[in-house]
Amino acid sequence: MLLSYLGALKSWIYFPILTRIHPSYLTIRLPVLLIGTLTIWLFIWFLERAHGRTVAWVGGVLLATDTVYLLTTCFDWGPVALQHLLALAGMALLLKFVSTGQPSMLFWGFFWFGLAFWDKALFVWLFSGLAVAAVVVFPRELWSRCNPKNLGLAAAGLIVGALPLVVYNLATNFETFRSNSSFLLSQFPSRLHALRVTLDGEILWDYMVHAPWAPGAARESETALEDFSEEVHSLVGVRHHYHNAMEPAFWVALALLPVLWFTKARKTLLFCLIAMSVAWVQMAITKDAGLGAHHVVLLWPLPHWFLAVAFVEAAAWRPLEWKHTGTILLASAVLFLAVDNLLLTNEYFYQLSAYGPTKSWTDAIFRLSDEAGHIQAEHLVVDDWGILTQLLVLHRNRLPVYFADQSFLAPGISDDDRNWFITRLSDDVWIGHTTPFLQWTDANERIVRVAREAGFEKHMIGTVPDRNGRQVFEIFRFVRTGGVVASK
Repeated sequence: MLLSYLGALKSWIYFPILTRIHPSYLTIRLPVLLIGTLTIWLFIWFLERAHGRTVAWVGGVLLATDTVYLLTTCFDWGPVALQHLLALAGMALLLKFVSTGQPSMLFWGFFWFGLAFWDKALFVWLFSGLAVAAVVVFPRELWSRCNPKNLGLAAAGLIVGALPLVVYNLATNFETFRSNSSFLLSQFPSRLHALRVTLDGEILWDYMVHAPWAPGAARESETALEDFSEEVHSLVGVRHHYHNAMEPAFWVALALLPVLWFTKARKTLLFCLIAMSVAWVQMAITKDAGLGAHHVVLLWPLPHWFLAVAFVEAAAWRPLEWKHTGTILLASAVLFLAVDNLLLTNEYFYQLSAYGPTKSWTDAIFRLSDEAGHIQAEHLVVDDWGILTQLLVLHRNRLPVYFADQSFLAPGISDDDRNWFITRLSDDVWIGHTTPFLQWTDANERIVRVAREAGFEKHMIGTVPDRNGRQVFEIFRFVRTGGVVASK
């Protein structure tokens, strides 16, 4: 376990990669992009087995072109890539169990669900949503398969897959539940807004990427891909493509429910709506959850499943059979949504390439990594969030980095700790953010204050810029002034 709700599964996957291949943005990004690609393939397979080829390709196209799905998978800060894959793997195997009756499929389906719980205990949101939807929509089918053997296989698979999480909680008096079960109803409106701007792809502006309506000075393009992206940006115009049309499409699909109520699509549409609703309500009322894209996107690909089934079934509606009207409307709608998604993705790419990312996503970390590798000091001390882990990864944990958190020279510490901290001030080189890029707004002020109280003044060595020339990191050390304040 890395945190009380976060398992080490992704770390185990990356360990052989990062120990055998030099760490870079490629070694970090490519594995999760491959996982995301496998998820799209599995989603298409699942939809084809459940609903046929047309639904499969409509759903696959919508998911493959979804901007938020692409960016949250590529950067995977949630993490979310494994959540999507493991959830779909479990659903696919349960579908195969229903169609073939093979007991092993039931065990392995719940095994993948168990892995998803270990990967991130927040999987309980989606899992409970799927469970409630199954009970409400398919009670007879579920009850007919609820015998001791099947229940035992499902429980065994779930426990084996989530075994590290189970052992951890038995050893810590159920820490996962005790530390992550705080609820707050007052945050519901802001979570509803987060749901909407995630669905339409708008949520990452000003978080990962500078907002297109106030970007600043652009950097000259350097590659053919950047040139092409700029041309598309210029032709289309940013005003209409800082979000996509997925939310309006979802409202259209909801409006089609009365038309589709007496079709074979009804149960699937209800299943998707109930599963999404139950999962989202839980994240919306969980304290400090449901506000970021990395939480809301855990509902994916349920919205795409819902849209694909609704649109395909609506296209087969009898009044639309004349001269293939339904087929033409379906193809036009899917093409429009896919192109709209791609234009939004291009806008994100253009803004990233021209104006650079925001704060903790800065590309200056690579220049800082090069600088840090040549600094001669017993330790490099970091005083702000968003620096330490990146340097450790890029240097394969061989860089002597220490993080000066809130306990650094805090009142009430032992004499041994205070002396060790004083040594860090006198002997080591420090790294922090420049003021505009601070993650903790008081980080610089706090360290300078406690250092001055200990008799040291800050002395700048240099700064590290990003590709746009903005000074992002500062490298400095502390020089003794002689005026030491007595310890308290």
